[in-house]
Amino acid sequence: MEEEFIIDYLTGQKLLDSDMERLRQRVARFLVEEKGYAKEDIESRQVFQIPVENRIVTVTIDFLINLQGKRLILVQCYPTALITREKYTLACARLIEDYQIPFIAITDGFEAEVFEVPSGKLIGKDLKLIPDKSSLEKMLPELKLLPLNEERRIKERRILAAFDLLRCPCRQKSCNFTPSACA
Repeated sequence: MEEEFIIDYLTGQKLLDSDMERLRQRVARFLVEEKGYAKEDIESRQVFQIPVENRIVTVTIDFLINLQGKRLILVQCYPTALITREKYTLACARLIEDYQIPFIAITDGFEAEVFEVPSGKLIGKDLKLIPDKSSLEKMLPELKLLPLNEERRIKERRILAAFDLLRCPCRQKSCNFTPSACA
């Protein structure tokens, strides 16, 4: 069976076609065409290595929206069960920078949960609630890029570690699962 490919909306790169990749492409197109972000405002597929106790947890972020050199919105795509991804995605937004990324959106491409990160407060459950570029630019002078204290940082790292183990319980030298099964 021959593998099929699609062209990445943001970068023009050829990517392996999958349901998950089609979901990411739908969201990328939405961020540009509906929310007004330039392709250059959006980082995609960024990988972060976060130390957690005696190991490293690898986190891949689907989209990071940047304005004026700051990451302000983290968007994660999941095909199902958005509510089960809240704590993990909030932890990512609290740990990948030296400040808490102010907003997250968790989406399946049709619905979304949008959160204000420092408080963890749900803003709402609608893709339309992801701030558009114009609104985010207006908010920028008032946005506080708050650091996370060390005690809270430790707790957030533990959340990442727990989800990492749930995602792939056999992150050992020998694994019977294919890498895509644990992605």
